[in-house]
Amino acid sequence: MLPEGLKPRRPTATMPLASAVRGRPIRARVRRLRRRARLHLTPRPPPQRLMSTRLLPRITPLLPRRRPNPPVTPALAAALARVLAARATDPTWPRSLAALLPPPLSDARLAAAVSSLADPDLALALISWSKSHYHHDAPTTPLAHSALLRLLARARRFDAAEATLQSMSPAATPTRACLGELSAAYADAGMDRKAAETCARARDLHGALPVARHCNRLLRLLVERRRWKDARNLYDEMLADEGGADNYSTCVMVRGMCLEGRVEEGIKLIEVRWGAGCIPHVVFYNVLIDGYCRRGDIGRALLLLEDMETKGFLPTVVTYSVLINWLGRKGDLEKIGSLLGEMRVRGLCPSVQIYNTVADALCKWQSASQAMSVLKQMFASGCDPDVVTFNTLISAFCREGNVRQAVKLLREAIRMDLEPNQFSYTPLIHGFCIRGEVMVASDLLVEMMGRGHTPDLVTFGALIHGLVVSGQVSEALIVREKMAERQVMPDANIYNVLISGLCKKRMLPAAKNLVVEMLEQNVQLDKFLYTTLIDGFIRSENLSDARKIFEFMEEKGVCPDVVGYNAMIKGYCKFGMMNEAVLCMSNMRKAGCIPDEFTYTTLIDGYAKQGNISAALRFTCDMMKRRCNPNVVTYSSLICGYCKIGDTDTAEDLFANMQSEGLFPNVVHYTILIGSLFRKDKVFQAAEYFEHMLLNHCSPNDVTLHYLVNGLTNCMPSIMNSKYSEAHKKNALLDVFKGLISDGLDPRISAYNAIIFSLCRHNMLEKALDLKEKMPNKGYSPDPVTFLSLLYGFCSVRKPRDWRSVLPNEFQQVELEIICRHETLFDQHVDKSVSCEVSRVLQLYVEEFQSIQQPEVFAGS
Repeated sequence: MLPEGLKPRRPTATMPLASAVRGRPIRARVRRLRRRARLHLTPRPPPQRLMSTRLLPRITPLLPRRRPNPPVTPALAAALARVLAARATDPTWPRSLAALLPPPLSDARLAAAVSSLADPDLALALISWSKSHYHHDAPTTPLAHSALLRLLARARRFDAAEATLQSMSPAATPTRACLGELSAAYADAGMDRKAAETCARARDLHGALPVARHCNRLLRLLVERRRWKDARNLYDEMLADEGGADNYSTCVMVRGMCLEGRVEEGIKLIEVRWGAGCIPHVVFYNVLIDGYCRRGDIGRALLLLEDMETKGFLPTVVTYSVLINWLGRKGDLEKIGSLLGEMRVRGLCPSVQIYNTVADALCKWQSASQAMSVLKQMFASGCDPDVVTFNTLISAFCREGNVRQAVKLLREAIRMDLEPNQFSYTPLIHGFCIRGEVMVASDLLVEMMGRGHTPDLVTFGALIHGLVVSGQVSEALIVREKMAERQVMPDANIYNVLISGLCKKRMLPAAKNLVVEMLEQNVQLDKFLYTTLIDGFIRSENLSDARKIFEFMEEKGVCPDVVGYNAMIKGYCKFGMMNEAVLCMSNMRKAGCIPDEFTYTTLIDGYAKQGNISAALRFTCDMMKRRCNPNVVTYSSLICGYCKIGDTDTAEDLFANMQSEGLFPNVVHYTILIGSLFRKDKVFQAAEYFEHMLLNHCSPNDVTLHYLVNGLTNCMPSIMNSKYSEAHKKNALLDVFKGLISDGLDPRISAYNAIIFSLCRHNMLEKALDLKEKMPNKGYSPDPVTFLSLLYGFCSVRKPRDWRSVLPNEFQQVELEIICRHETLFDQHVDKSVSCEVSRVLQLYVEEFQSIQQPEVFAGS
């Protein structure tokens, strides 16, 4: 179906025979009769004039040349514009115009005067003056009105153009060219309906559509808007007119087919049109290659690249740019390198767009550091990078957290006289906010505004998101107020980020105020926001308000998704309302939402905390039947549940089964088992889990350390039992703890020292130092054995010179003896190289100690 106003031309009736012999054939017969009469009446010319006498009558005489209208000179055009511009203040302007354009004023002369005016308002005034000045015997002025229509079309004064068309009399037909320009202007403005109507008017008045360069604008618009049928009908009608479709017309149609993935149809159209007013060139190949790439068939696009040479077409920079662009999206960096090498062989220099594409691909598929090599290549090849190049690298470094390097790139872009824009500053502002460097981010925002770039939603959104992520929600609210001052209203995403941050900080009154503000600003609340509010109220242990929001959400027709249902189920389980949680899960299924791992794990955890292991196992079985595999959180809940009822054997079996499933235990699993085993007086199993934990580089948390200290202290009789000590002598934690207790040291300090030594022997020096700093807060001061344990840690990480940072300036003689006595005990559990290094450091310390004590002895004597 053709666009409205563009209807197929009606077939004309057969032309009568009389009209076929009318015109030039009759005039030719009359001239021949007159010539014969003159030949009979005049004397015979001499022989030398015989040829010219016979030849000249056969030559058609030229039509008499019309005297051209005097052109509108620049001086006259300036005078016309000056007089017309002063018509509001000069009452004599009509007479001045009459003097500049004296009668008789022909249509062509008036059209030339109209065309010389750049301002359409002045041209309208000139046409109006001509009508009033020649009001009685005014001739029709189609040329002048057509010139006015061209001016109005170029200025996109479409209302005035429509009024001009309606004011033209039926005898004053607008020219085909001016209608074509008006149609093209409509198309450029996106008004496809008016453009089609104007094309139809040209066809009805002149028997043909406007020329191809004007129709092509409408054809391109129809293709861009995916109106394939209308575009095809217009293209076919252009073909019906002689010379009505050109290369560009066919190329537009081929591009449209390629956008739809119908590349083969585009190739067939080229083959049909080949030679019939269409001579395909390299642009056609570029369009086809882009079509194959867009369809995901890069292999055929590369084959088409090879086929170009066989047809005599050489690929251009644009050809390679298209291929490299799509290869970059796929991450095929090897093929991109091959094409760049092929370009160098052909003597083609990559454009800045190609370099930008390669840099973007390296940033996405490798790293920003490797993408920096592209910048170096650009400088080496003499291709100046643009602001897009730097923006790509700045954004990549900010994503990787290297904001310092990103700032260096920004300064380099400024040094090269490039103008950074919002896309340059926004990633930096976001990156510094995430790092907590709000002042730096604020300075960058001020710098951006100083360069004339007004912050928009994206910039403010990056600043607010970065502040919320870094925990500075109050500062994010201040930025939101600054947005309001600048008349930049937050969108749903910014409100969601702010409300999410407020809920995590449990600042629910402020979150409610933002929700009210959203409703006042007619910002639609989405599923994410409702879920955020529900989760926030549950975190604040306000289940009733969370339930109200969940019900209000359903009343507003916003169907909760899996995340929303999971948040509500989590709330019910948190308050021990397991029946309501199961009912919510049932409603979830009825609404078409499939429960996921989080849903089942939340219910399993809720039942496990109540000690209802049978219900927890029932949901675990249901979870596995529905092909939803348990995760580490599921195992944590079950292990905790079994430990809660005292069944540590089953808990240990679950721990082993989790590892067999390829899931790695975390600190929660180890902590639950260690605490439960100590409570069951299974000291050696607990110590083995702690050793296993350190071997797997799993750092203990405060709860783990609390269980260890209390467990070692409370289970001291079992540890001191000789039978157990012989069986588990190689366990460093128990062996060191027993040795220290046997030497009469404080049990709790000995427990801390045994834990610190175990951490140090597994290269967890930072954690050991942290535990040493926390000892005074628990009421226990580090002793010489603490420093000996840390010395093993420094030597294990090959930093023996740093021992002075933890050892006191001097020890007493008794303390030195304690250190030396326990060195042998500690050496049994470390490598020989470490023990030798510890021995060397202690020897140096003892020598320094003796050198200090020696002068004191002499002074006493």
